[in-house]
Amino acid sequence: MKKKRIRILILGLIIIVGVIIWFKFDNITKNESMPKITLTGNKIITINLGDTYKEEGYQAYDEKDGNITSKVKVTKDTNYDKAGTYQITYKVKNSNGTIAMAQRFVKVVEKPYYKDSYDKIDNKMRGWWSDNKKDHNRPAGGADINELKKYGAYFMGPNEKVLYLTFDEGGNETYVKEIVNVLNDNDVKGTFFLCKHYMVSNQDLVKQMAEAGHSIGNHTANHYSMPGLATKENYSKYLAEIQSMEKAYYEITGKEMDKVYRDPRGEWSYRDLQMVKDLGYRSFFYSADYLDWNGDVTKEYALNELMKRYHNGAIYLLHPKNKGNYEALDTFIKEMKKLGYRFDLVKNIPS
Repeated sequence: MKKKRIRILILGLIIIVGVIIWFKFDNITKNESMPKITLTGNKIITINLGDTYKEEGYQAYDEKDGNITSKVKVTKDTNYDKAGTYQITYKVKNSNGTIAMAQRFVKVVEKPYYKDSYDKIDNKMRGWWSDNKKDHNRPAGGADINELKKYGAYFMGPNEKVLYLTFDEGGNETYVKEIVNVLNDNDVKGTFFLCKHYMVSNQDLVKQMAEAGHSIGNHTANHYSMPGLATKENYSKYLAEIQSMEKAYYEITGKEMDKVYRDPRGEWSYRDLQMVKDLGYRSFFYSADYLDWNGDVTKEYALNELMKRYHNGAIYLLHPKNKGNYEALDTFIKEMKKLGYRFDLVKNIPS
């Protein structure tokens, strides 16, 4: 009986001590607050070499202290006279001594300009083609594969059992979301070459695509034929077609756009390829396609066309507006995996 009372007393003491500790911890937690710094504008700012960086702004708030923006200390490199990436650090301390930090990065790049050397590069407009061999051998394309590499351009991946699914958007793209769902269900990543209007009009979907690991490629803002803009007189328009896409993508996703590019309409020139290469991009044509842009086809027809054209390193061009592509895609992916093929993004093709 005595031992039982002792055990009860000990248990009671443990409970009392536990309550006291919990109360003190809870009280401390309530009294302590965590300050937060919110940056205005982008976390990565790109400026041209020679331009002046203008602070886009910041705010600091603490639950207990209120607005403490005036207490923020900013540490940054003040000399942006060389191309590179520079860091800005924002630091604030509240009345409890708790510190919060935030960072922004300034990318200083050489200002793009029309080089005199461009005039010496062939600007004849060409239409891309692939001979689409149906014996599963690697095909020829609209230009020599080694010549294209000089311009950072590719139409096939390495001679391995790997396939690349790419999707071109040029207007009414009904089945993008459905295609993304099929890819996600099969743990496959795709590259979507988008234009600005579609991207801005479908921001939630673009965010989901980026978060799922799909690659959004630059297909220009307005789907113009780019060789026509690859001149000294039209260089500002050429530049705007590329850079406005980068800006829109960052504003939507908070991420830098993958430096992968595809000329609209399949129209290209060697000068065009060199100019976009100088902007940091690699260009990607294709080695497997069919007339899927010319109206809907059945699932059976689309699957047959896709299966006829696979080969090692194939870059498939598909158009999301074709219902047959969407309906056939799941079966096609599963069949290719059975044959030992894997799927990858064109950005991972070795240079």
